[in-house]
Amino acid sequence: MRSIGVAMLIGVAAILAGCADSVSKPVPVMALAPEQQSALRIAEVKAEAAPGVDISQYDLDRIAQKLKSELELRAAEMMAGDEDLSSTTMKVVFTEYDAGNAFARAMLAGLGQIEIDADVFLIDKDGKTVAQYEVSKDFAFGGIYGASTNIQDVEVGFIKSVVEIVKERKT
Repeated sequence: MRSIGVAMLIGVAAILAGCADSVSKPVPVMALAPEQQSALRIAEVKAEAAPGVDISQYDLDRIAQKLKSELELRAAEMMAGDEDLSSTTMKVVFTEYDAGNAFARAMLAGLGQIEIDADVFLIDKDGKTVAQYEVSKDFAFGGIYGASTNIQDVEVGFIKSVVEIVKERKT
């Protein structure tokens, strides 16, 4: 009987461990046109904050670098080389970046929620926006798991969600 309890505890821990870094589906505001899908090559990744959003330049640079690394890892064929003249810039504009409150999350699930929201723009070499997506990632589990999860843990899922924009576009 004790081994069943231990197995259940391990199962619940495994399920919860995937929540902070799980992928959320990007919502297209202006989807990439079919003729642009196969030609998409990302040369640069930028991150900035919308007015009123409290996020440091250090965090913006760190997230942009992690996003570029994840793109190179999971969608390498979408990354532009130096010789590619038709390259695109991916610009992530954070509209919400809230670390929440670990103590509130520990007390009750749903309180002290971590939330990351952004508009993701694909901008061509002429400066024209060719696609726009909304990406959101939040976390509100309670208890010890909620208290021990921080915004950097949730950023992992956010970054994976942004990469889904270009992974969906592969031909």
